[in-house]
Amino acid sequence: MQTLRSSDPRSVGDYAIVSRLGRGAMGTVYLARSRGGRLVAIKLISAELADDPGFRERFRREVAMARSVGGFWTAAVVDADPDAPRPWLATEYVPGPTLQQAVAEHGALPELAVRRLAAGLTEALAAIHATGLVHRDLKPSNVLLGADGPRVIDFGVSQGPERSTLTATGVFFGTPGYSAPEQITGGQVGPATDVFALGGVLVFAATGAGPFGAGEPHALLYRAVHGEPDLRRVPAGLAEVVAACLSRDPAARPTTAQLLARLAGEDAAPPTSAVWLPQPVQTLVRRYHTALSEQGMVSPLPNGSTPAAGSPPGHPAPAKPPTLRYTEHAPPNATPPALPEPTPQQAPPKQTAQQQAPPPPARTAQEGTRFQTSRRAAVLWSAGCALAALYLAGVADHGAGPVMRLAAFVGFVALLVLAARLLVSALRPAAGVRLTAEGMIVTRGRAEARLPWSAVSRVRVVEQGSRPWLVVWLTEGAPVPAPMGGGIFQRYHGGLRVHPVAHERFRRRRAREVRELRAALAWYAPKVYDSN
Repeated sequence: MQTLRSSDPRSVGDYAIVSRLGRGAMGTVYLARSRGGRLVAIKLISAELADDPGFRERFRREVAMARSVGGFWTAAVVDADPDAPRPWLATEYVPGPTLQQAVAEHGALPELAVRRLAAGLTEALAAIHATGLVHRDLKPSNVLLGADGPRVIDFGVSQGPERSTLTATGVFFGTPGYSAPEQITGGQVGPATDVFALGGVLVFAATGAGPFGAGEPHALLYRAVHGEPDLRRVPAGLAEVVAACLSRDPAARPTTAQLLARLAGEDAAPPTSAVWLPQPVQTLVRRYHTALSEQGMVSPLPNGSTPAAGSPPGHPAPAKPPTLRYTEHAPPNATPPALPEPTPQQAPPKQTAQQQAPPPPARTAQEGTRFQTSRRAAVLWSAGCALAALYLAGVADHGAGPVMRLAAFVGFVALLVLAARLLVSALRPAAGVRLTAEGMIVTRGRAEARLPWSAVSRVRVVEQGSRPWLVVWLTEGAPVPAPMGGGIFQRYHGGLRVHPVAHERFRRRRAREVRELRAALAWYAPKVYDSN
């Protein structure tokens, strides 16, 4: 759990705020306690959205629909106030890891566990669809593995199939890799959209990877629309059902009723206790509950037992137990910031060697999307230009006629200049830029400068012939970073150059990197990105 900040409220409605759980695209999420001691997760809408009358009206309608969602496998909406100065929504809370975390730490689930997970998630979607809602963002981080079974979360801000998004204007609602083709292309969104996402979630649970692999957001979106999912590692007993869910044609996908009928009789009864999970994940579930019981927030679990079915379900679990964290619509490849460790008094009791769960793996991927100049490419191109220059030098000396010798000499000089320029680029420290949800990090060698999006008024890719640059314009009063050499942080029409985009690359590769950079800017900085 994150410590409350001075700007955080101490209560929302009749609920006392206990701690921060995280911040999402729509606002901040808090762990809170009711007057009777019940734990809830409260999503407090941001002031910016609260001032939008259109948003308030949509939010009011969706809350009314979300209240009616029932079923065992959803984290139900228990309270809300769409008319408050800052609207809020409260959902039930249960400690437990997300499917994303469980698979990241302990690998893919066994086939029987995936079958039971499939049955629970399908029943949850059936309950959501029965109210006229469409989840639109079912993904591994929106599936909780509670002690008494899985939970689908974050459907309280879903939308009816006839309406547009509830997020800020221009923000894509969904997650690349799990979004259906019709959702990506702006087609009709309906229950079949969630069935597609369910297929992707089951692939992740069974293999540890999404159905369309890894990569940049725009690449995942393209594969979902035009490519085929990778089902090679999906167990044979699940492959047919998963392939049907991932059909590009919404009409060809099974309904939730058809899915439940296909899963029935296949030992896929919805789980009622943590024994449906492999042993390492069972231990992980208990650690979350222990973290809260040590703080007096829940009753401790007796050794070897689990809560009865129907105990309060909850919200997303932390990225690193026993701290708690909530994630909402985070951009792909984004790694959450490290959260404070619990105090010694809050730490779970030591476990035996047989009980102790492995520590979380070290992070191997950098947050966000990175672009970097290549010294190796510059060296190779410089060498190639030098060799071609030497060849033309021979032609200039021994050519068949004066015109050919003159042309060869001109080519020799041009290639020699280009080779020298590329060699100089190769000798300089590599330049890079990393785009994240918080801002950009510009590097040159070991030097580093950070530009939060709050300090940027505009960012665009300026294509000057064959030498495109990423350029930013800072907000008034924002500090100007010191120049790094090589043109980085030099003035450009009132802005600052921050990254040379693939200057050392071949034209086709440079054009591709420009497209990728534009896609990343549209994803991470939609409010300040200038696509002109």
